[in-house]
Amino acid sequence: MNSFCTIRLALLSAFALLALSAVGSSAAQAGTFTAGQYPATIVGTNNVPHTLTTSLGAIECAPFFDGKLEAASEEITLEPGYGPCTLGAKEVHVDLNGCDYTVHAGETLGGDKVGGTMDIGCPPGSVIDFEVTSIPVCHLTVPGQAGLSALTYTSQTPPSDVNLDFALGEIAYTLDMGCPGPGVYANGALTGITTLVAFKGPGMQTAFGVE
Repeated sequence: MNSFCTIRLALLSAFALLALSAVGSSAAQAGTFTAGQYPATIVGTNNVPHTLTTSLGAIECAPFFDGKLEAASEEITLEPGYGPCTLGAKEVHVDLNGCDYTVHAGETLGGDKVGGTMDIGCPPGSVIDFEVTSIPVCHLTVPGQAGLSALTYTSQTPPSDVNLDFALGEIAYTLDMGCPGPGVYANGALTGITTLVAFKGPGMQTAFGVE
């Protein structure tokens, strides 16, 4: 074998090692949700409102979340629900129209914290509708969209639950003709903290974490 072939083989081997290293690094960065028993019901509650900030102002809502974890996974789909919502002194009614949130675990940030992103998934032709009680009525609608960032998960031990910190930006939304400044925007922001807890059965809490 001449020296040119030897060098070429050495370079190919080096590239192969680099590729394997990159794959391993990517895999190492993927987080995983785990529960003490499967399947587990994941319930999200919060003590303070979440805030959706748009060109209309700050909409404050008391959300709750419900999902299933069948096995250790990088993602969980959560069905959200909203209690009373307000925009200043105005009431806001929320119709989810079958939309849900899929939260993804990403890379470890240090300590017990893991980063992540969120997707909003909606049936074809559906959007999340925030109806502001005003004259005329104003509709702010949020379509399905993927890769919203950032989320931060903090595992709590004990009691083995996870705090989920929403700090999402660049959320797309539309204001209809009843709203001031109707049009399509991509400057929405969602903030708030929710505690995610796992249950094996009614009232039977089980361990839950992400790493």
